[in-house]
Amino acid sequence: MIVNQQKKSNLLMYIILGLAFVMVAVWLYMNIESYTTTEDRGYQGEARINAFLAAEFFLRKMGQSTKKIKLFSEDQAQLKYNDTLFVPEIRVAFDRLRSKKIMQWVKQGGHLIVTGNARFKNEKNARDFILDEVGLYVERYVLSEDESLPDEPVDIAIEDEDYFWQANFYDYWLISKTENFNAYILWTIEDEGRTHGMQIEVGKGRLTLLSDIDVFRNDNIARYDHAAFLFSLTNDQLKYDKSGVFYYSLFEDQISIFHWLWKHAQPFMLSLMVLGIVILWMSVPRFGPLININQPIRRQFLNHLKASGNYYWRQGYYSYLLMSVRKQLSHAVKVKYPEWSNLNKQEQVKHFSEISQFEVAIIENALFDNEVNQVNDFINKIKILEELRKSI
Repeated sequence: MIVNQQKKSNLLMYIILGLAFVMVAVWLYMNIESYTTTEDRGYQGEARINAFLAAEFFLRKMGQSTKKIKLFSEDQAQLKYNDTLFVPEIRVAFDRLRSKKIMQWVKQGGHLIVTGNARFKNEKNARDFILDEVGLYVERYVLSEDESLPDEPVDIAIEDEDYFWQANFYDYWLISKTENFNAYILWTIEDEGRTHGMQIEVGKGRLTLLSDIDVFRNDNIARYDHAAFLFSLTNDQLKYDKSGVFYYSLFEDQISIFHWLWKHAQPFMLSLMVLGIVILWMSVPRFGPLININQPIRRQFLNHLKASGNYYWRQGYYSYLLMSVRKQLSHAVKVKYPEWSNLNKQEQVKHFSEISQFEVAIIENALFDNEVNQVNDFINKIKILEELRKSI
């Protein structure tokens, strides 16, 4: 009886749990809806550092051979006469020698696409060896008080092309000529008198100058006809059997500051090298004994005498020193006064008293008294004997 009642209780509990589970499942089904959403997480991978990656993929899809290179590096691909080189940056690493090398390639038939560092008219700026050679620069356009520019794309009509494109160049940057400009213009991109693009003939090749290259960046390549315009530039070498490779360089191998200084300031670098050698030579440990460059301070004789007296007093040699000084004095007197040996003590004391002006008692104490109780007694005796020697 008890077992049947336990089974009924367990069955009732299972039924209640089952109903609860069904009710939760029905509520979730009626209140939760699944859907798909798209979240823009920005550029990922190489696109975060390569602003022209979309342009590269587009050109490859169109069948144009495209490669990213690092100019002036050891593994840089050799540019051929029918290739196109796109340099989107300001070319800080292009010194005179590198610029000359690139322009020689252009004159042999290459196609160079560049922009410039925008500056105001008549403003002195860092030298651009490529644009300075052809007499072009990118100018910052200044509006007058009553002037305004429409925010509209520029129509592009290029000779030898069957289509028109629109490109949204930056309105306040334009291409200007200098007095040295004498190149043959193949085509220009103009909008109300403002030039945003120009292609000139340089030897057997071409140089394309754009006021800005933002139209080819990842954010803008799909807008207007920017992609078609870029593809047209890569196929600009139609005089050859086929277009070459489209190279674009985001970075150039920077010139070492030491290499640049050695090339342009060789005397300065030689001076630095000599200075470095001197500093190293001064830092190297010397051989042999050290030279005492500190000259000893000369002290007065009395100071030496006092120091010597203190030393002999501490060592117990004062009697020996006193006797030695008396013998030296006696010898000096005998040399000058031979009759000195025949004089008795009183006569000797009297003689010294006459020539030294010391009192008889003081002279007698210095010559014959051997009792020394204090340091000053010893010093005074030596001092008197020295003065007697000087008075001879």
